[in-house]
Amino acid sequence: MKVTIVLALIISFMLLATPNAQTRSSTNATLAIGSAAPEFELKDLSGQPRALKSYRGKLTVVTFISARCPISNAYKERVKALAEDYSKQGVAFLGINASADEPIDEVRAHAEQNQFKFTILKDEGNVVADAYAAERTPKVYVIDAEGVLRYQGRIDSSHNPRLVKRQDLRAALDELLAGKPVSVGSTQAMGCILQRTQDLAQSKTAKPAVTKPVATKPAAGKPAAAKPAAKPATPVAAGPKVPLLKPAAFGALIKQSQGKVLVINFWATWCGPCVAEFPELVKIDLAYRDKGVRMVGITADDLEDLKTKVIPFLREQKAEYENFLQDTDDPQQMVDVVMKDWPGVLPATFVYDKTGKLVWHRFGIIDRDALTAEIEKALK
Repeated sequence: MKVTIVLALIISFMLLATPNAQTRSSTNATLAIGSAAPEFELKDLSGQPRALKSYRGKLTVVTFISARCPISNAYKERVKALAEDYSKQGVAFLGINASADEPIDEVRAHAEQNQFKFTILKDEGNVVADAYAAERTPKVYVIDAEGVLRYQGRIDSSHNPRLVKRQDLRAALDELLAGKPVSVGSTQAMGCILQRTQDLAQSKTAKPAVTKPVATKPAAGKPAAAKPAAKPATPVAAGPKVPLLKPAAFGALIKQSQGKVLVINFWATWCGPCVAEFPELVKIDLAYRDKGVRMVGITADDLEDLKTKVIPFLREQKAEYENFLQDTDDPQQMVDVVMKDWPGVLPATFVYDKTGKLVWHRFGIIDRDALTAEIEKALK
């Protein structure tokens, strides 16, 4: 677990170095259903140019994917199955990798390893991602034969295939192939924040302060101190309790906290930025818990990972504030009760004043100074 956390912190440092960058894509206006899909031309993995207009006359599915994002990879078999099933009905599938931190060689190796048979394009400079307001992976767009956008959002309702309740992409394609309008044209895609070129460039200018342990030598003429005898191993504690929280109970959580400033952070162990910011939240909790602030964490991890991932992580982080595991097979249900404009980005942090009114929110990694300033303001 220690190695996993350290690696996640290193990978996610670029996100910490540019906190404002994390919310840029999530605040972009989404494309309007029924509008013309932005045209583009990108090179495939063999270097051949592919233009969107060349697929005019057939349904086209554009999917923004990633070689590294665990959520995108959780969908790779489903995307392969969708492409295989619907290509037989004349539907074209295009995968676009716009992640600035994933070089073309890595994208090519990922495609070969997973035996992707649909076309993969590399969006250098995330030009197409910007045009489509694609903010995370995976996210899909369905374009009709005339080049009009008919669906955008998630592939289905859960990255865990056993928990899927609605197959949104399949439903949209089936309706369009039957000559019907898409009944649900937009949904929130849940996944990893897409690393953009400008954010990566900014992060490279930041130099992290690395504290290394100092090896001390014994003074001249003095023998090195003997190492203390190893203590017998102590039993591992059961860990913190993480009760389940249904979306319908979210309002009650807010009500129960009235009289205190409430800070709610949505996170997951598979979310690199969430892992990176977690130590700061632990520090903020310690600084404000006795000043009238209630810190609450809500993880989007699967129930099956509660004992093996969530609880060990909380124990490792020494998190003493309350944490819940959201109890829903469809994360959109939680989004709907928390904030309609929340695009599903993790981490997401919300601050409520003493009356239970939402006074501040942030999608992406927190800015510690901004968060503490809002807490101080709400305390007054």
